[in-house]
Amino acid sequence: MRKLLFLSYYFPPIHVNATVRIKHFFEGFCENGFQVFVQTGKFPENIPKDMPSDTGISTISYVSLPGIRFLLLTFNLTGQTIPIPWKRKSFVQLLLNGRKRLPFDLIFGDGGLYYLLSGYLKGLHTIKRHAITHIFTSYSPMTDHFIAFLLKCRFPYLHWMADFRDLPEDIKRPVFLNTFRFKYIFRQMMNKMDAVVTVSEGLAGELKKFHPDINIYSGCIIEDNLTFLPSHQTSFNINYTGSIYPDSQALFPLIRVLLDLIDEGVIHSRDIKWTYCGVHSAIFNSWISPYFAEDQMIISPLLSNHDASIRQKEAAINLLLTWGTDIQKGILTTKLFEYLAAGKPILIWTNGSKEEEMTAIIDQCQPSGYFNAGMDNGMKYWISERYTKWRNNENDFFTRENLIKKYGKAGRNHLIKKVSDKTPTRKNT
Repeated sequence: MRKLLFLSYYFPPIHVNATVRIKHFFEGFCENGFQVFVQTGKFPENIPKDMPSDTGISTISYVSLPGIRFLLLTFNLTGQTIPIPWKRKSFVQLLLNGRKRLPFDLIFGDGGLYYLLSGYLKGLHTIKRHAITHIFTSYSPMTDHFIAFLLKCRFPYLHWMADFRDLPEDIKRPVFLNTFRFKYIFRQMMNKMDAVVTVSEGLAGELKKFHPDINIYSGCIIEDNLTFLPSHQTSFNINYTGSIYPDSQALFPLIRVLLDLIDEGVIHSRDIKWTYCGVHSAIFNSWISPYFAEDQMIISPLLSNHDASIRQKEAAINLLLTWGTDIQKGILTTKLFEYLAAGKPILIWTNGSKEEEMTAIIDQCQPSGYFNAGMDNGMKYWISERYTKWRNNENDFFTRENLIKKYGKAGRNHLIKKVSDKTPTRKNT
């Protein structure tokens, strides 16, 4: 049996967006015949968790996390992240910007230097004791990739599979003084990677500057979980269960269109209800409250994946806010695939340039639904159609037949088989 060391700073039941993708990879490796040994961070008890599930883990070991995020969690500042007002302070922005860049994120980033050294030593022990043949890591944080890099240097025969669900900060926002240092370190790391995976063609284009062969795995829709709630709800629910980045995202274009439809008598204002769950409930409330009554908002803190999926299945529209720039292309969030599994109409508003890949995915399952600047009339027509169908208690068109072929378990397992096909034969030393 092939044996895999699965290095992941986050791992279920820890509830952050990253664990959805991580869980799909873990299940895929198990279904491809691997015996998986998980090495993950030991988080404090107050971090949100999902309900435990039978993941079939043979071995799981924990590494302590005496880093910045651990301190935030321990003292309950926000539940998971630094408060937005703090992030907007120039000095805090400078610190945050610096700690996300190589090599500083290996020392001051999530996990930090202690996690890196402890993770490396624990990884050495696991590889020797269990005759590990493969390693898997996913960015972010970069620390897991660097641990794997050190282990690969020590055991060159290991087959290392590296996933990038996001791009390193130095690629997204290059800084002149750090460009050479980053490229040198990053290229050395990627030269050791036997297989590289990322979420989209947009991200792959940037990574191909450092590695010749990039594989695409956008996400997974599990067929077993495609259960439906009654289609008609008493309110026209617009649901958002994603992250909020107020300097990058924009909600007002949607609010402006809704207010126009209300003024024109197409939509009754009291029919609309907003639902949100997440760590930035105060921001979402500040966006909505000037235009809609308090009893038209159900705003909750972070919910479990199970409870969030119920909200998504009850929604008339699942809202996804994203952004795009000339550099940051191919932003395919895990949230999109949660919404696709819910089977309800999805409205995507992009602040900036159009995301062609996301548009192509949406067009496979529903009539349009993707909008950015200059598309207000199209969004107005699309929302009015969804509202009319809701008023008439008609089922809205949404099909996942084509999506399942590409993004179901079979597609995921095929990708994992492809990137893990090589099995090292040299004995551990």
